[in-house]
Amino acid sequence: MASFDESVYRENRVRDCVHGFIHFSNAEKKIIGLKEFQRLRNIKQLAFTYYVYPGAMHSRFEHSLGVMELATQAVGHLLNRNYRVVETGLKRVGLSVQRMVDCLRLAALLHDVGHLPFSHGAEGVLPKGKKHEDVSIAIISSLKSKIDQWYFEGATDVVVQLIQKEPVVPELSFMKNILSGQIDVDRMDYLLRDSLHCGVKYGTFDHERLLETLLVIDSDTGGIGLAIDSGGVQALEALILARYYMYTQVLFHRTRRIYDIYLHKYLEERNVKFPNLTDIAKIDDLDWTIEMRRVAEQVDEPGNQWARCIVKREHHSSVYETNAFAGTPDRMLCDKIYNSLKAEFRDHDFIIDSNAKGTIHKFVRPDEEEMGDFFYVKTKQGQYKLITEVSKIIRDMPKGFHVIRIYAKNNSPRQQDGDDPVPQRVRDEVKKRAVELEGRGLV
Repeated sequence: MASFDESVYRENRVRDCVHGFIHFSNAEKKIIGLKEFQRLRNIKQLAFTYYVYPGAMHSRFEHSLGVMELATQAVGHLLNRNYRVVETGLKRVGLSVQRMVDCLRLAALLHDVGHLPFSHGAEGVLPKGKKHEDVSIAIISSLKSKIDQWYFEGATDVVVQLIQKEPVVPELSFMKNILSGQIDVDRMDYLLRDSLHCGVKYGTFDHERLLETLLVIDSDTGGIGLAIDSGGVQALEALILARYYMYTQVLFHRTRRIYDIYLHKYLEERNVKFPNLTDIAKIDDLDWTIEMRRVAEQVDEPGNQWARCIVKREHHSSVYETNAFAGTPDRMLCDKIYNSLKAEFRDHDFIIDSNAKGTIHKFVRPDEEEMGDFFYVKTKQGQYKLITEVSKIIRDMPKGFHVIRIYAKNNSPRQQDGDDPVPQRVRDEVKKRAVELEGRGLV
C-alpha cells in the first residue's frame, strides 16, 4: 500500500528504455522544460566512450529521469516498511512525508544538471577544489525563485542539502544516502543504462531485489540510516562487482581514457576557464565539438594537436598496462619504461596515464581503523551486522582499482592513414624492458 500520494506524480509519462514508463508531476514537467535541464540532452553520459562502444550515445537527460524513478521506488519500499520511523524523524525538521518525496525526486532529477560537456574529463576547467556537484548547486540555487514557487518555500534549500558534499542534518541522511551512498540509485541507473547502451552485460544486477530489501535504522548521528535485510546481500554483492567490471571494461577503457587526456590537454591549451559556475549551463557537447572541429583545421590555433586527435580519431595506442590494482612498484616500473622509450624512440610521442583509478566501495571491514561507511545488514535472527561481516565477497573485494598505462604514437611523416600508430618493434621493446626491469629488481 502506498504510504504517500503517488497520484500527483502520474500526471505525465515518458517511455524509457531501462525502466519502462517514467511518470512525473506537472511541477516536474516545468523543471524538465527549463533550458538548464534540456541542455542535458546534449551532454553524453559517457563522453567519448562511443568511439569504443558505438551505442554509448545516451545522455545525462535520460539518466536523470531514471534516477528520479529509482529514487521513488527506493523511498516507496522504505516507507512501506518503516513509515512511522521516517515520519517521526521528518517532523523534527518540519517536513511532511509528501514534501520529502517531492524533494528527493527533485534532487534526483537535478543532481547532474551541472555536468560539463564530455562529463568528468572536463572538470579541470573548474576553479580549484570545485566539482560538477558544485556547479549543480550553483545552477539549482539560481532557480530558487521558480523551484520554491512550483513546490514550497524552502524546497530549494532541501534539494541543495541532498546534493552538496557536506553532511546533511541527521534526519535527512537516509535521503542523501539514497542519492549518493554506497548503494545509491544514481549508481544503479548508470550501471544498468550504460551496460544496455554499450551492449555489455557487466553492469547488470538485480536492482529490484536490492530496492525491496531496503530498510532504515537509527544512525550513529541520531538520525536515520539505510540498511538492507539479509535477502538483499547477494544483490548488493552483484552491484559491487558490476561497478568493478564497468569501471575496468567501459568507464576506464584504454581508448576512452586517451580521449579524456586529449580533452584535458586541449582545454588547458585553450585556457578554458569558468570562474562563474552558472555559465556552464550555457554550453554542451555540441558547442565544444563544433569548436574542436574548427581548431582541428587551424594549425596555428592553440590546442590544434589535441583537437586533431579527437576529431580525426588519430589516437595513441596503449603499449603497456598494469593490472587493475597498481601500487607504488608498478608506478616505478612504468616511469622507467616510459623514460626509456622516450630516450630511444624520438620519432614517437609517449603519454603515461596514472589517473585511471576509482572507488569500488567504501564499506568498513571488521576491526578496520580507517574511515569508511558502516553499512549494516539485518540478519534472519534480527541482529544488525556490518555487510563485511556477512559477505565474504565484499570483505575480500579491494576498495579501489588503479590502472597505469603507457601510450605511444608514431609521429614519423612516413606514417600513413590506417597504419598501426605503433610499429611492432616498439611493442616488442616494451615487453623486453618490462621483463628486464622486473627481473633485475629495479622496482
